[in-house]
Amino acid sequence: MKQCLLLVGMLGSGIWLHAQDSVRVKTLITEGISLHDQRQYAAAIRKYDTVLRIDPVNLVAQYEKSYSLMASKNYKEAMVLSRAIAENKNAEPGMTGNAYSTWGSALDESGDHQQALKIYDEGIKKVPGYYMLNYNKAVTYFRMNEMEKGIAELKLSLLKNPRHPASHFMLGRIMHYRKNKVAAMMPLLTYLLYDNKSKRAEEALTLLRSIVEGNIRTLDSGKYAVDIAPEVLAGAGKKKATADDDFGSMELLLELGAAAASANAAVKEMLPADRFAYLLKQAFNSLTEQEGHDGFYGSFYLPFFTGMHKKGLTESFAHLVFLPSGNVMNEVWIQDHRGQMEALRTWAQAYQWPVAETVKR
Repeated sequence: MKQCLLLVGMLGSGIWLHAQDSVRVKTLITEGISLHDQRQYAAAIRKYDTVLRIDPVNLVAQYEKSYSLMASKNYKEAMVLSRAIAENKNAEPGMTGNAYSTWGSALDESGDHQQALKIYDEGIKKVPGYYMLNYNKAVTYFRMNEMEKGIAELKLSLLKNPRHPASHFMLGRIMHYRKNKVAAMMPLLTYLLYDNKSKRAEEALTLLRSIVEGNIRTLDSGKYAVDIAPEVLAGAGKKKATADDDFGSMELLLELGAAAASANAAVKEMLPADRFAYLLKQAFNSLTEQEGHDGFYGSFYLPFFTGMHKKGLTESFAHLVFLPSGNVMNEVWIQDHRGQMEALRTWAQAYQWPVAETVKR
C-alpha cells in the first residue's frame, strides 16, 4: 500500500543539481503522482523516467515509479526497482518499508506466496515498526488459506498502527464471515471511525447493521420473530476460556435487544440513524458489562468502546459511522450537533491505544 511521501529532501541524493533542474524534478514528480492518482500509470512512469534521466539516483522518483509499475501489473520491473530501493543505504526507514511492501506484494500478485512472506519478514527485521508489512503479510496468508496466521498478522499491524483503517476492516470482515458478531462489530466500528466516505465504508456499514439491527422478520400475525443461530444459543453462558473472540452471551443479548426494539412502537417510528444509535447504545451497555476477555479483543478494543460510552459519546459515534448510508437526515443531525461531534473527535484523537506489550494475541 502506498504511503504519503513528502517531497521534503527530494533531492537528497542529487543535491548537486542545478536549481533549475531541481525545480523541474519537483514539478515532474508532482505531475507523476497526479497522473498515477488518475490511474494514468504509463504517463506517470514517463514522468518518473524523465526525472531519472536528470537524476539517476533520485529515490523518490524510483519509489513512485515502482508503485506505478505495481499498479499497472508490471510486477517483474516493480520487484527489481523495489529491491534496489530496499537495499539502498540512503533510503529512509519509511521508504525502505514501502519498498519491501511493494516488493513482497509484487511477488504475491505473481503467485510466489512463499517468497513474498520471506521478503516481508526481511523487511520487518529491517524496519520492525512498519505496520504495512504485517498487513500485506496477512493478505498473503489469507490467499494461502492460512487464516489464523493471517489474523495474527492483522493484530500485529494494528498494534503498530491502531489507526490503520484497512486492518480493522479486514479483521472485522473475517470475524463477520466466521459469525463472531461481536468480534466483528468492534473492528468494523473502529474502521468507520477512520474511514466513513469510501465504497468500502458502505460495505462495512452494511455488515455492521446486520449485527447491530439483527435478523428481524415480521410474521403474518404482525408479531416479530428473531432468527438466532443455534451455535449462539448453545454457547450462551459457556464462554471458552481461551477464546477471546467468543462473545456468545452478548450475541444473544444483541439479537434479543433488536427484537425488543422492533416490537417497541416508539423505536419503530424512529428515523433509521436514530434507531441505529439507539441499538448501538444498547450494545455498548452490554459491552461495558463484559468480563473475562483479556486477549486481543478484550484488551485492545473493549477499553476504547467502554471509555467512549462512559463519556457519553456513543450517540455521536453512531451518527458518524452511519455516514456511508448517505441518509440525509443523519447528515442534518450531525450538522445540528457540531459540539457533540467535536467532543467525539477530540476524545478519539487523544485516545491512547494499547501497546503490544499490554495485549495478548
